[in-house]
Amino acid sequence: MKASDLFVKALESEGVEYIFGIPGEENLDLLDSIRNSSIKFILTRHEQAAAFMAATYGRLTGRAGVCLATLGPGATNLVTAIAYAQLGAMPIVVITGQKPIKEGLQGKFQILDIVRMMEPLVKDSDQIVYGRQIPALVRGAFRIAEEERPGAVHLELPEDIAREEVENDYVFPRQTIHRLFASDRAISKAAKIIESAKRPLLLVGAGANRKHIRQPLSDFVNKTGILFFNT
Repeated sequence: MKASDLFVKALESEGVEYIFGIPGEENLDLLDSIRNSSIKFILTRHEQAAAFMAATYGRLTGRAGVCLATLGPGATNLVTAIAYAQLGAMPIVVITGQKPIKEGLQGKFQILDIVRMMEPLVKDSDQIVYGRQIPALVRGAFRIAEEERPGAVHLELPEDIAREEVENDYVFPRQTIHRLFASDRAISKAAKIIESAKRPLLLVGAGANRKHIRQPLSDFVNKTGILFFNT
């Protein structure tokens, strides 16, 4: 099996339905594998728009959105939207291409260290250097992106690795993310503070707009009748 086929198989195992992006020649093997899969590739006008779309998908569903760009300027165009996703706790997996890493590099044309560039902006950033790494790195990327606190994860797939032949086609099954819950002691303490307050007022922060928080918070406000305001 070609490594790019294995990569897409791993994405399908994660339940990926859409990939937003603009490909380049370094992504051609991966794009061909996507074409023969159940995943729909949505071509955008600009890489930044692709990452914003993936971040919004993550924000609305709680599952990591996926975006794709090529190397160099294509990857740098993602940065603003990646920062938006990371700061807003929106799960997103970013895939970028790269020149061959085991062959001639065509000089230094458009080559940037995208993995290092992404590190300050994301929860994790990795380059895939062997095809057999793909199942573990893809599973890890989605786990890290979706677990608390959700955010962005970056994977770089060089073109020579994408066309590499791999013997094993096994991919790791998607696992349920175990979310943190307040302890009974913390809930009891919060209830006592609210009960003793003369004029309780809720300050609702940006994190309340996440998928798993909206409904419980709405139920709490409706049941208690406590006034609230937003940041």
